[in-house]
Amino acid sequence: MATTTPREFPTAGAYQEALQHPDICFTDAELRTSVPELTTLRQPRGISGNFASVFPVTHQASGTRYAIKCFTRYIPDQQARYRAISEQLATLSAANLSQPWKIGFEYLPDAILVGGIRYPILKMEWAQGMTLSAWLDLHHDDQPGVDRLAERFAGLMSDLEAHSIAHGDLQHGNLLVTGDCTLRLVDYDGMYVPALGSLGGTERGHRNYQSPQRGNDDFGTDLDRFSAWVIYGALKAIAIDPDLWRQLHEPQGEYLLLAENDFTNPDFSQRFPALLTHANPEVRQLAEQLRSLAAQPLAALPVLATAMTGEVAAPIATSATTTQGLPGWMTGQVSAAHPPTHRPAPATAPLRRFAVRGARDVMALILLVLLIAVALPALLILTPPLAVIPPLVAALLVRAAQRARPETAELRRHFGELRQRRAEVADVATAAAVVHSEQVQLDQLEDVRLQQLPAQRKYWQDRYNADLAAIEQEKQRTLVAIDRERNDLRNTLGLRLDKALAAERTMFVWHQLKRFPISAADIPGIGPRLTNELAAQGIRTAADFTGISLSAPGGAYNSVTAYLQTAVGSVYVKGIGEVKATALDNWRATHAARIQARFTRTEPSNADAIRSDHEREMSRLALRQQTTENEVGPKRDRAKQQYEAQSAQLASEAASATAFAANKRQEFAQRLLALQHAPAELAALDQRIAAATIHRRNLSQLSYIRFALTGR
Repeated sequence: MATTTPREFPTAGAYQEALQHPDICFTDAELRTSVPELTTLRQPRGISGNFASVFPVTHQASGTRYAIKCFTRYIPDQQARYRAISEQLATLSAANLSQPWKIGFEYLPDAILVGGIRYPILKMEWAQGMTLSAWLDLHHDDQPGVDRLAERFAGLMSDLEAHSIAHGDLQHGNLLVTGDCTLRLVDYDGMYVPALGSLGGTERGHRNYQSPQRGNDDFGTDLDRFSAWVIYGALKAIAIDPDLWRQLHEPQGEYLLLAENDFTNPDFSQRFPALLTHANPEVRQLAEQLRSLAAQPLAALPVLATAMTGEVAAPIATSATTTQGLPGWMTGQVSAAHPPTHRPAPATAPLRRFAVRGARDVMALILLVLLIAVALPALLILTPPLAVIPPLVAALLVRAAQRARPETAELRRHFGELRQRRAEVADVATAAAVVHSEQVQLDQLEDVRLQQLPAQRKYWQDRYNADLAAIEQEKQRTLVAIDRERNDLRNTLGLRLDKALAAERTMFVWHQLKRFPISAADIPGIGPRLTNELAAQGIRTAADFTGISLSAPGGAYNSVTAYLQTAVGSVYVKGIGEVKATALDNWRATHAARIQARFTRTEPSNADAIRSDHEREMSRLALRQQTTENEVGPKRDRAKQQYEAQSAQLASEAASATAFAANKRQEFAQRLLALQHAPAELAALDQRIAAATIHRRNLSQLSYIRFALTGR
């Protein structure tokens, strides 16, 4: 009978004990004749999870392996959920799936006997493979293999989306990679299918794969979208740069590249910057995509369908991507010049021949004729140096008139513009080499910066850890000192009480001994004369001395000297020797013993005051301890704030440097694009210069003389 109300379920240990006898605990005929896999201690091997423990068993006759899920916690509407999931998965044809990822299972109510009570189990096909994280541990350097696995994962997600299914707990442990590098999806406890929409979810999924926006009430087809981007993004990033696995993944870590704290607080993440500032643009784009998705509700998240074509959804723009300034670390290293703009050669109207003869041209012609008329006789009359003057003047006159023509001035301007433009167009090979050199320099600087970035992050992380350790050590030193004082106080309390009680006992005895005068005592050998001698030394009662001391024998008579011990010191009384002093001391001791026997108090009269003083000291230590512990929190907060500020500054500088590098690369591309047009422009300029040179013949001095004579 299905479990419909909450009840206690056995522990993993109880199931393990029951599985030692499968023929007794199971009701299923096949399982009764199965053998559980054993540990080295000959106990059934179990894999414990949040809601259940899974035990592998093998059917003895067929050799078929099964995974038996034994539930350790109550799941609402368990049987109805598994029935709905099973029916939905049964509609999926293997031929229409990207890979055989689904695992067959059978829900068996009341199938196992534990402690005299029957409980349900899940009998599942055994999926042979290794978890995704274990597979990446071995194969992260196989870039093509990791990339193929990323696309197969995208195919699996496409299958789920196409059939309105959500797994609910996508993570490395529930994705098994088989020998042919296809995926198997296991653990369907929290799966969503349309038939379960009204029941709600039973779990939140692994914390390192879930959106911070996922709530307890989220249960629908969008459950897996954030997890899918987390896993797909990690696989694509590792396929591009396998070092990211070694850099960001901790051995035995319960995540791939990013974890819960990276999504909840991306600005202070220790891992996000390595992706956001990566040299590869696709890695940066995937990281930016994840950072933006972490802040969006599940219903707004895009599906992973675009991944099948190798595309990535466009990330939300941030202020860092628009930074134009030169980062401090690049100052003086890379040219910040703007790319040259392509400027076409100046366009001019078609070059003209001489036209519209003017008065200046007629006057120049008349003067030329006159000069020639003068020059011919001059050649016969004047000496040779003077004879060339008239022809020279005539030539200068013609040249001046020719240069004054607008057609000639226009040609001169045309030549000047063409030559200036040609000088502006750089040599293509040299210019391209300069651009490539700057590109190499930028890439080298970026490589150095990206290599230094993890060390810089580690420096601040180590410093933060050292600060926390120092705070903890200081606290422990103070607490140890406080504990030492507290123990000392506990030890001295009894001593103080005993000392006070002894003082009161001594005073009681002393007061009582004063009631016994020596003069009234019957002490052998102590008569009136010795009584007076004792009184003369201040010893009148049993309270006036505390005992006797005897000197060693010696001297001429080899005698022993007796001294009485008083409050002021040892006193010698003439006439009292060893025997009389001993008798006197015995008399006092006898009375003292009787008096002490009457002193029956077990605590001093000021015991309460002593204890109050003790409690005050203990309270002082408790307050000091509380103050010490209270101070630790603010100290840790200050250390954390400093660490977060340094991390934020480092991330900001990294983002600024990345944006600058992207702008520089765009500039290089623009400059190279501009250089692609340079050869054609140079050829066009050379053609126009050649045409202008040919046209210059039409405006020569002879052409001008002919024009001045004929008007043509």
